[in-house]
Amino acid sequence: MHTLPEANLIIHDLVNGNSQYIEDYLKIYSELFPQYLRYLPVMRRRAEFTADRDAFEKWHQWLLVVENKPVGIVGFLYNRKRNVGLLMDFAIYPNSRRIQVHGGLPFSKYILNLSMQKLVEDAKENQYPAPICMAAEVEYPALLRKYIEYGYVKFPVEYFEPPSTPELEKVGDKIQNLKNVEFGRMNVGAFQIPGFSQDLSNPEVIRVVLSALLEDHYQLSSDHWLVRKVIQGISV
Repeated sequence: MHTLPEANLIIHDLVNGNSQYIEDYLKIYSELFPQYLRYLPVMRRRAEFTADRDAFEKWHQWLLVVENKPVGIVGFLYNRKRNVGLLMDFAIYPNSRRIQVHGGLPFSKYILNLSMQKLVEDAKENQYPAPICMAAEVEYPALLRKYIEYGYVKFPVEYFEPPSTPELEKVGDKIQNLKNVEFGRMNVGAFQIPGFSQDLSNPEVIRVVLSALLEDHYQLSSDHWLVRKVIQGISV
């Protein structure tokens, strides 16, 4: 649990056996990401079970509580294999998006900055000064514009979000036929880690980020059509 008095904020990281507030987390996710309900059992498992310290993905599932009310969630991970952060889920209730901290900093940007600070801590545990960046898939144009306002750099690739992950496939037969879920067109890009500048237009950086997403997170094979299209098509 992290307490930040300046924002009247408490953060509960619901992973590695810490499941006390997982119902609040899942409620927000269900309301704000109704198209991804298939992932609810996966999030519950991350909260209830001890994390594998040897896994190359270290997860965080933050429940954001302001004045004793759950107002948002952040699901993100640190890829130990490639030293990259991935922002997978970020949602704040509309009424709470108006919150400002530190004399005017938007609450959402404040939370993104805190997430990147946590990724720096994770990187240091892995003998790096900081991660290369914090990458994110973005579907909606309005969110893309907001992220760009916050420093997000969109990669010049045609990208599609795979419909499932190995974690999901372990429980997928219990919730739906995953074969009926299609690849979804997305934007993909990354945020600079404050204080640790990287050239996010560098093809090698883009390749590393896309590999962390497609090959590590979604675990697509190197001959999968999306890997060939997106990663192998980058000129280095």
